[in-house]
Amino acid sequence: MDAGFTAFVFLIAILVAVGGSLLLVGYVGTLPASFTFGWRNWLPTLLLPVIGPLWFAWRHWKDFSRPGKQLFVGLALILLAILILYKGGPYIVNRMAAGVI
Repeated sequence: MDAGFTAFVFLIAILVAVGGSLLLVGYVGTLPASFTFGWRNWLPTLLLPVIGPLWFAWRHWKDFSRPGKQLFVGLALILLAILILYKGGPYIVNRMAAGVI
């Protein structure tokens, strides 16, 4: 293993860790608050783990802009990690097989 592979794995791990943390914090910020707005708001927030809290934060953006931004950035970081993993993973494996790494 060399520094390129280690940096690749480190980047994926950091993106997933930070993105997951932001998703969790945003979810915790919106789920309890959604119960005060009635069942038509808390039911989608509870049953749809990522889309529901984003939808709730969007509908009540004035009060829940911070959790909404946390959810959006967390989701973007997770998707970026998946993109890098699936696009860069085969490249790293090919370099390792060729003996470059």
